[in-house]
Amino acid sequence: MGFATIEHVAKFLGVSWSLIKNIHKSYLQREYQNPDLKCLRYIGIDEFSICKGHKYMTIFIDLETGEIIHAVEGKSIESVAPFLLQLKEKAVQLKAIAMDMNAAYASAANKYLPNIDVVFDRFHVVALLNTAIDEVRRDQQAKCNAVGLQAIKGMRFLLLRNYEKLDFKKQNSLECLLEINKPIALVHAMKEQIRLFLTKPTIKEGAGFLAWWIIDAVESGIRELEKTGKTLLRHWQGLVNYFKHPITNGKTEGINNKIKTMKRQAYGFRDIEYFKLRLYSLHKVRYSFA
Repeated sequence: MGFATIEHVAKFLGVSWSLIKNIHKSYLQREYQNPDLKCLRYIGIDEFSICKGHKYMTIFIDLETGEIIHAVEGKSIESVAPFLLQLKEKAVQLKAIAMDMNAAYASAANKYLPNIDVVFDRFHVVALLNTAIDEVRRDQQAKCNAVGLQAIKGMRFLLLRNYEKLDFKKQNSLECLLEINKPIALVHAMKEQIRLFLTKPTIKEGAGFLAWWIIDAVESGIRELEKTGKTLLRHWQGLVNYFKHPITNGKTEGINNKIKTMKRQAYGFRDIEYFKLRLYSLHKVRYSFA
């Protein structure tokens, strides 16, 4: 399907849509049914929604090539275990797996690939702090509303945006808010500090910085920060592993956008096996999805 959609090829040849689809499916099966795993060094794991109703699919991505090497329905340990066992047997050069802080993925990786390092995605760490900021902001806004103040209203964007990316006027507005609201100021400062964690030059400095950050968070007296600190403590090793393997799941964001586009243009897929095969060829297509 390199130059046209299934529908257009079928019309051009005067045959049925299902015939062209089955031909394409057979071609994809020959090309991608048995991926070569022996050269894999770094992979990422992520999930996306197949359809409404909390149905998910897990994808494994070669982080060096951007290819989806495996897709399976579900996101539980049982769902991913068979492929992890394949990796244990065949992926002899595998060094690390990048993922978000999904408990099922981490447990499965530690169980079936105990000698492979798990690296928790750094962007997920910042996302946790953004969630904490949002919760504190809502709490403080409710308190302001109760006494008729509007100081925090409309400030969400400024709090979540990286400080250096704000223009001078917006930085001024943010600083005024932080001067008058101590809980928000503290959470915002901690968010800006955690971004420095992964800039440390050595694993020793990174681990030391993270240790002090967690202590400060847990002792802050702010429930949302305490919760985030304890979460990072539980995922300590996977966070520090970034200094050994500086990988992220960033490529999965672009891939997930492509998957959404493919699903939207196809109005869904009734043949789930064909859908998986299309995923394996996704790295070769552009957003036009001919």
